[in-house]
Order: sequence, then C-alpha cells, then structure tokens
Amino acid sequence: MASGSVTKEIESRIKQSPEHLFEVFLEIHQPINNEPPAILIQYPDDFSDQILKTAANFVYPCRISLDDQSEYFTFVVLDSTSLIFRFGYCRRSNREPTRLCIISYYPWFETFCNILNDLSQIINTKSPAEVEAFLLSLYNYKVTSIEDFYKNDGKEMIEINNNSQLYSYSRPDQRKLPSMLSNSNFTIMLSRLGPDLILRLFAHLIFERRILFISSKLFHLTACACGCLHLINPMHWQSIFLPILPESMTWTAQCTAPYIIGMHSSIYSKMNKNDLGDVIIVNIDDRTIRSQYDDLSLFPKHLIRSMKKDIQQSSEHSEDHLARIFLRAMVFIFGNYSSGFVIKNDTLDFDRGVYLKQYHRSELQTFMTSIVNTQMFEQFSRYRTYVEHQHDDHLDEFDIELKRFEQIHQLKKTNHSRIDPTKTEKVQTIINKSDDNVVNPSLSTITNVTSSNVASNHQTVQQSSSSTVLLHSSNSKFDSDGTYLLIDFNTDKNSSSLLPTESNVNKKIVVSEIAHISPKINSKMNDSQNELQTFDPTNDESNEINELIQQFDPLNHSIEVNKTPSTDIARLTPSIYPSISLSEANESNLIDLA
Repeated sequence: MASGSVTKEIESRIKQSPEHLFEVFLEIHQPINNEPPAILIQYPDDFSDQILKTAANFVYPCRISLDDQSEYFTFVVLDSTSLIFRFGYCRRSNREPTRLCIISYYPWFETFCNILNDLSQIINTKSPAEVEAFLLSLYNYKVTSIEDFYKNDGKEMIEINNNSQLYSYSRPDQRKLPSMLSNSNFTIMLSRLGPDLILRLFAHLIFERRILFISSKLFHLTACACGCLHLINPMHWQSIFLPILPESMTWTAQCTAPYIIGMHSSIYSKMNKNDLGDVIIVNIDDRTIRSQYDDLSLFPKHLIRSMKKDIQQSSEHSEDHLARIFLRAMVFIFGNYSSGFVIKNDTLDFDRGVYLKQYHRSELQTFMTSIVNTQMFEQFSRYRTYVEHQHDDHLDEFDIELKRFEQIHQLKKTNHSRIDPTKTEKVQTIINKSDDNVVNPSLSTITNVTSSNVASNHQTVQQSSSSTVLLHSSNSKFDSDGTYLLIDFNTDKNSSSLLPTESNVNKKIVVSEIAHISPKINSKMNDSQNELQTFDPTNDESNEINELIQQFDPLNHSIEVNKTPSTDIARLTPSIYPSISLSEANESNLIDLA
C-alpha cells in the first residue's frame, strides 16, 4: 500500500525552485605532489556547505595525463536533505593546471558548460573585478518561475550584461524528451553504446540492477550515466547515482543497493573484481556489457521486437524519435497504473496488491511483480496519487502518449463494433486463410466458431491467458502507418506497436477526466507525429547531429570528420586559442567542447 504524499520535487529528486542560478563556483588547482587539490577561487565567498570538503575529490576523481584531450564532465552530490540532486559541472583543459566547477540544482548540462566556457575566457583575459561582476550577475539572476516558463512555451534566454558585453544562454525545457540535436548526453550515449546495448541497459534499469560504467574518458561516463536516465521516463532513479566516482570512494561500488556509477578505467583496473559481486559492467570504451542477468528475456517478446525494429531505425530519424520509443515502452508497461487506485478512509490511495491482481496467473505475473516492487515504481505510484489529489491538469509526455494510445485503441474497438454480424462467417474465413491477419497462427485452425462468437470478438477484447486475436482490416486508417493496436505477448509474429491493452488485464484502465484539455492533447500528438520524419543522411539535420557528436566527442570514430589540426586545438583550449563565436554557440545550442 502506497502512503504519504510524494511531490514532483521528491519523486524527480530535482529542486523545483532554487533560490539562485548556481550555488557556488570554484576554480581548483590540480594536486601538487601528495597535497590535496587547492581551491583558488570561490564565489560566493561566504558559501559554507559540506560539499566544499568533497568537491575537490569529484573535480579531480583520478590522475589523468595532461596529454588527454580536454573535456567537460558532471558529478552529482546530494543536498542537506540527502534526497535532492546537486550537479557539479566541470571543465578540464589539458593546457591549464586548474579546473573550473560550478555547482547548481538545475540539471542543465549544455547551459552550464557554455557558462564555464565563457568563464574560462573571462578569467584568462579580464581583471578579477570583471570576473566577480560576471559571477555576481549570474548568481543573482532570477530564473522565470515554472508556471511563467510554461506560459511562454518553454522559452527563456538567460542574459548577463558584463562590462557592456552581453552573454546569452538558452534555458532547456525539461518537459521535452531529449532530442538528437539538443541533448548531448543522450546523443553521445547512443554514439558510444549503440542501439543493442542501450536496449539491454534499459532492461537492467527497469529491474534496478547495480550498473557500473567504465571508461577512460570522464565525459563518456557523464554522457552514459546521465543519458540512460532518459530511458526510464517518466520514472526517476531513486537509489545511488554517481556519474563520476572519485578514487577515494571506491567502496561505494561494493554496496548491495541498486546504483548507477561511473568509474574511470584507471580506478577500475586497481579494484578487486570479486568484491563487486553481481554488478553489471558497461565498458564504454569496448562497447560491451557484462552481466549475469538476462533481463531482456523477461520482457514481453512483442514489446522487445517492436523496440528493436524502431531503435535500429532511430539513427535515421530526427528529433526525439529514440527517446519516444522508450517512452512508449513505459506506457505499454505502466500505462494502466491507475487500476491500482483505491479509496481508503475516504482518501484516494494506491494499492500495489490490487494493481497486481490483474496479472494473477498470467504470463506477466513474474515480470510485473518484480518491477512493481522497485523503488522507482513505488515513488512513481505515490506521485501519481498525489497528482490525482491535486487535480493537476498539467500533462507530461507520458500522459500525452497514454492518451494517444487510448484514443487509438478506442477507435479500433469502435470500428470493430461496426462489423455487420451477417458477414461474420466471411470474416472468419478470411481470418482462417490469412496468417497475416492473425497474430497467433495456431488460432487460425479453430474452425468451429459460431457467428455470434466472431461478432463478439470484434466488439471487445477477449480475456485470455494464452493469446489474443488481432483483426487487421485493410480498411483501417491505421494501416498506412503500420500502427497495430494489440500486442500478443506469446506470439512469434511481428508487431510494431507499443500499446497497453486489455488482453491481460481483468479490468479497464482508469484514467482521470481530461476531456476539457483534449484539444491540447490532440495538438501535441499531431506535433509529435510530424517530428518523426525520416531524413536523408546527407541533409542539413543529419549534418547537425554529426556536428553535435563531434563537438562533444572528438574521440568518436563512427563518423567522418574533416577538421584541421588547428581547429582541434582551438576546441581543446578555448581560453587560450580562438573558439567558436558566442552567436554561433547560442544559435546551435551547442557548447565548444573538446
């Protein structure tokens, strides 16, 4: 039984309204001999927090050769509540003995890396007074409230005027799914791991395994550890999350609790592997996953088959296509969460036992029982109960996809109910003759079916613990886009839809009344469909994606790059050599990163 209120801040572990744009800025000198790293610049000066005692260890998590290419990376520490994340954005240059770090509650990787890029130039070219003036303006900048930000269609430019020079940064819209052009972590994760490994990683995340990323590049650890969190949207990781693990904290990797940890390969090579137990090792450099769990085999087969097909095509799609594949999988698995709502003491609550009753003695019982008992689902169900209490009309991408599938499913049922009962014998003949019109071919051998039974099959989805018939009429408006409306979990036939159905559910999905905002939903659904357009690899958008990968990950060899050595040097050391102009950076929403 879920109890207690869980707000968006608690469930997401992201502070909703921080007082300042950032908490503290630090410039930290590299260790000399055996001395710890020294803080050279701290702003504000009066900032006092336990994080100052550990920040240097995260900024310098291990020894890295000065010959290694420069990079940006991000570590995560908890605030005083031991619940909310704070993000430490770091800039490491192979031409400078110091590293820059800015700690903030905001999960805005691209934005803060752009800020660090500018700070590096200001520190190297301006007076200390100008540096402090810039930091003061940035620290006191009042970010638009979430409500006003949404009213402005999720757009805000953070503008800092420093000594007659204007610095502008785009605020990301956290409601949107990560796209190939806007989210560097997600894009580089796909580039480094590839579709097959990402699908396996998704399965391990759903079961809350202990996941250890290994790489010789701190940025690759950041990209994969932070990028994989987008795979489980709308849920949020509730256990240990350390994208960068300092060498002084290697004992954390031996914890038995679920975790996502990023460890530099130099640290991993010194560890006793036997102490790690059943941890899942994701070697980013080698593009391999070592695991004793075959979690992917526990998922409904049609779901995984459909995801594999779509993921293989994701590199040929623009915008948020890849992220939406995983979102639809989450809708398929958890879209009927509201069937666990109960009234207890005149108050709406979520009952895990009630929710699981619908899977009793079905093929999904073991699968659903395992994932429903995770911390992620616990917090997800509590938050959704809280939303129902608050009568919150705000729709996230999960709600929109769920509503879309419900509308498609309802329309399909309506079309089935219109079939003339006098023609059911002809329909049955078609079903028996065509394997393509039956999800489970074994069902086509059943010939002793009465007309009334056939008509019933077109009006409702029959409850069955073994199989489900899919009548795929050539007159359906959904044939053209290949959207099937039912997924049978047992069949070996192909299916290309991720849709929660009633085939293994003993009661209908209960959803909130949101009829008064249907126009907004329909508009959003139309927009999302328009975004999923296949594009020519030679066009401008594909080139932008390749440019994004190259700017954030110059070590990636999966694409052709034509750049001069001098350009590479400029990207490595923007504070010493000329870098891309601010206008170019702001227009492309990219950062100048080696």
